[in-house]
Amino acid sequence: MTARPPAAAGDEVAGFGWVGSLWRGLAPLLRPHRVQLALIGLLMAVELGLQLGQRKAFGTLVDDALLKSDGGLVVLILVLLLAAAIVSGAAALLHEYLQARLCASVPGEVRSRLFEHTQRLPLSRLRTSTHGDLITRITSDAGSVEPALWSLGYVATAACGMVIALALLLWSDWRLALAGIALLPLALIGPRYLTPRAARESYAAKTAVGALATHMQENLANQIVLRVFGLHALAAQRFDTHNQRIITATLRYNVFSYFSHRVPWIAIELIDIVVLALGCWMVVRGDMTPGQLIAFYLLFSSLAAHTYSLTAALPGLIGASAGMRRISELLGMPAGPAAVEVADGLAAGTLRAPRTAGAGTLEQAPSIAFEQVSFRYASDPTSEAAAPAADQLAEASFSIVPGRMTAFVGASGSGKSTALQLLLGLQQPRAGRVLVDGRDLAGVDLHAYWSGASAVFQDSLLFNASIAENIRAGRLEATDAQVEAAARAAGIAAWVETLPEGYGTMVAGDTCSGGQRQRIAIARALVREPLLLVLDEPTSALDPSTGRAVMQTLLDVSGGRTSVLVTHQLRDAARADHVVVFDRARVVEAGTHAQLLALGGVYAGLWRQQEQRAESVPPVTPG
Repeated sequence: MTARPPAAAGDEVAGFGWVGSLWRGLAPLLRPHRVQLALIGLLMAVELGLQLGQRKAFGTLVDDALLKSDGGLVVLILVLLLAAAIVSGAAALLHEYLQARLCASVPGEVRSRLFEHTQRLPLSRLRTSTHGDLITRITSDAGSVEPALWSLGYVATAACGMVIALALLLWSDWRLALAGIALLPLALIGPRYLTPRAARESYAAKTAVGALATHMQENLANQIVLRVFGLHALAAQRFDTHNQRIITATLRYNVFSYFSHRVPWIAIELIDIVVLALGCWMVVRGDMTPGQLIAFYLLFSSLAAHTYSLTAALPGLIGASAGMRRISELLGMPAGPAAVEVADGLAAGTLRAPRTAGAGTLEQAPSIAFEQVSFRYASDPTSEAAAPAADQLAEASFSIVPGRMTAFVGASGSGKSTALQLLLGLQQPRAGRVLVDGRDLAGVDLHAYWSGASAVFQDSLLFNASIAENIRAGRLEATDAQVEAAARAAGIAAWVETLPEGYGTMVAGDTCSGGQRQRIAIARALVREPLLLVLDEPTSALDPSTGRAVMQTLLDVSGGRTSVLVTHQLRDAARADHVVVFDRARVVEAGTHAQLLALGGVYAGLWRQQEQRAESVPPVTPG
């Protein structure tokens, strides 16, 4: 067997410690359903009380009716037994229905809560390498709540049955009852030592499944690289490693969990025989009647059966405890404020908060200023005491003029994209402030702020929806005419009109070219009619001719809006009203294109390099 996966290393569950983990996860979920749980408990008590009362009545049926040939009493007892069976059955059906409804609704509530929480996690938490594990927690681990609730129902039934059976046994014959009770703890020895091991292996198996899901997500997303570089053997080897970890942990979990209730069954059968032997000896001595022995044995068999049911439900609870632990881990991750409530579905508003008045709502083209802003990503291994060079942005101070276009330029890794994320409130500065119309963005309602902003990113993914829905995601109330106008402005209308279904054509990230995908994203930004327009390399995926046309469109629509353009193409930056130059995580220059050229600094050097490269490119000769 392969070694246990690292995620499970050191994960020791002492005794029945997994029970606490399970209860801490389930208690908050069950609290809103207290009334329904109380009704289920009441119906359960009625069902079990009547069932066990029937067994107790067998003593009277044998001793006082059958052995004395009292036909009237026989009929009366049988009628009462029939009535008890009918009422008990009705209570059982009703409590099973209520429990089924609870087991269907609570997992759905958990999935909704987990999804909402992931939408508020910091971007640094949502690394691509963990997407598969996060998806597994929301789907598979949340699904473990349902078997947990069913298992809890069986546990509650068994516990309630044990209490009632014990009371009736003590009433029937306290001496024989105490002898049986003294032996029953032997049935719990197996679970005491096996269930902690099963709980540990269950958590390891679920963690291994999450790791495999992450591997599969990466594998499917990088199929082009895998095929071109011939990495299928390596991918298969990694898959086999993850798969073997699942097999190993699952085997251990199955062995420990199944043994945890098979061992008690063996012990209970032996205890059953011992109690029956003691009862027969008491009947021979005259300390019990045959009817009392029959009733006692039926009650003790019921007690033993409920004890076994209790141990048989443990494997389901063990597996659920691991799932609840992973759910609690996700919910325990610090998150931002709750998202604005919107309707279901893409076209109904899951992608954009409505424009609502509130702290941070943009009512006019905003002015933006960075004051000594520093930032480093959480994944950076450098400590807080490290040199400023570890920052992705260090002590940056500059202004963005309202209603004008400002360009961020600089080499890759210079800090311009980081500044863009800070400007949008997607990251928080380590030091300094980002001011929007004089207010610190850290204290602004981001959902209100975003309702007046729009963006086109370098890698703009599409949703699995129609072209019209992808564009309308920028402005849910947009009419068809407005959607088409945005498409024309982005230079994509001609292509859409050639499609058989036009704007109703279903698209996703890999069903159209990079240029088409980017132009749909641009249309999505334009239909929003934002007061703040952010453009992160918006023409990088377009050919030069189309790029120039789209850039002209963006310049045309940017009038009256505060626009920020991040670009490597200085010819695009030269058309902006203001240029901010980044170099090695610092802002080193700022001004107009003409001013920066005259300065002869970093910007002028970058301009000369690009112009020389453009001149050195030979013309394409038609062949």
